[in-house]
Amino acid sequence: MDKMRALEYFMEVADTGSFTQAAKIFGVPASSISRRIQDLEAALGATLFHRTTRVVRLTELGALYLDQVRPAISALTNADEIVSEQPHAPSGRLAISAPPGYGEAKVLPALRKLRQLYPKLVLDIELTDHVTNLANNDVDLAIRATADLPDRVIARKLSNSRFILMAAPSYLEHHGTPKTVDDLQHHQTLQYRGPNGVLNWQAETANGWKELQTHPVFITNVGAMLRDEVLQGSGLALIPEWGTADHLEAGRLVEVELDDATISVSRNAKSGIYLLYSQPKYRLKKIQVAVDFLLSELAQPI
Repeated sequence: MDKMRALEYFMEVADTGSFTQAAKIFGVPASSISRRIQDLEAALGATLFHRTTRVVRLTELGALYLDQVRPAISALTNADEIVSEQPHAPSGRLAISAPPGYGEAKVLPALRKLRQLYPKLVLDIELTDHVTNLANNDVDLAIRATADLPDRVIARKLSNSRFILMAAPSYLEHHGTPKTVDDLQHHQTLQYRGPNGVLNWQAETANGWKELQTHPVFITNVGAMLRDEVLQGSGLALIPEWGTADHLEAGRLVEVELDDATISVSRNAKSGIYLLYSQPKYRLKKIQVAVDFLLSELAQPI
């Protein structure tokens, strides 16, 4: 039995919950996947999957085995790559995940420069608000806007994640400038929808935090669309600080400061934009150069 191949098949079936899907990924018949895993189960003397006509799921022993096998296989794969790449310039596939707004505004321009420096790198970039799993080797580097950092990864802060309440001058001329939290009830608001729903505004007042119920006239999960609506004078919006400097400087947008509160999308002061990667992978040249370059290009004074 080719145990390494059997383990690769085992992990893919565990992740996809399907022999058929795993077979498509590896480009082999589903019967080959099933046979290799049966051989692995026979060698172990244990059943790794519950199989029915509708679902394939790990047994309790299978889940324990997966927890032990995955980091070992990942370490072996990394070790092979470290040795094989030593005489060469950084090369190979580099999978990166980033949130759409920050990704388009900041990450993609930086990665274009990275490709010019290291043309043998194959960049595989996904812009998404959904959390990708570094432990599963779904990506090599993840950029996330978060306050809840995952365990067992290195987290390097790139930027604060402060949001600024703002509007176009044309909107404020027609509707007036709010001065208090209560004033916001009489204004049109534009809101962002994250992967877990609409991000309700939070007000930090002298008496603590409270969640605001505003009157949104526009909701989107596309940051660029939200920005464009604000620029067109459609209402008030919370926009990330990193994406506002040019518009504020040019007078296309105006920061709105309330007398009795600060408005945010999060109550957590630790919220920020972080570059995440696993320590073992940093030994790979492609990871080293990408991490160091992105930090030099994107990290702001904290």
